[in-house]
Amino acid sequence: MRFLAVFALIAVAEMATFFWVESRIGLGWALGLAVLTALVGSFLVRRAGLSVLSRIQRKLGQGRLPGRELSDGAAILVSGAFLISPGFITDVLGFLLLIPPLRGLLYRMLSKRLSARFTVFGTSGQTLRRDWYEAPGSAGSQREEVIDVDDLE
Repeated sequence: MRFLAVFALIAVAEMATFFWVESRIGLGWALGLAVLTALVGSFLVRRAGLSVLSRIQRKLGQGRLPGRELSDGAAILVSGAFLISPGFITDVLGFLLLIPPLRGLLYRMLSKRLSARFTVFGTSGQTLRRDWYEAPGSAGSQREEVIDVDDLE
């Protein structure tokens, strides 16, 4: 129910923003601006996505887990969804997610929150290094839940 309320609120805000922009610059220019942001956004998302994909492959080739890279990939995916949806508010959010320092901030916030909930074990049963999901030098916290991949199969 909360999701539907947020979705409806975003839709109303997008319509209000479009009408405000249209009243300032005209309908043709507002539509053109919306199409231009979608085109520029799709180009930037493709470029950023390919860059992250190569970083993921490089990390995997080194035998390391690509935690930060996967987080960047998810943020770029959400960015692409925002940029292809019509509206100026979602376009601004989509362009913000393409800025690497902002993605880094989002990564640090989410990894701190999630690292307190999960412990990841390798195939040998040893705990994997924490630096794939935590910033270097951060203090670990007590883990409450362990997910054993063998039990899921």
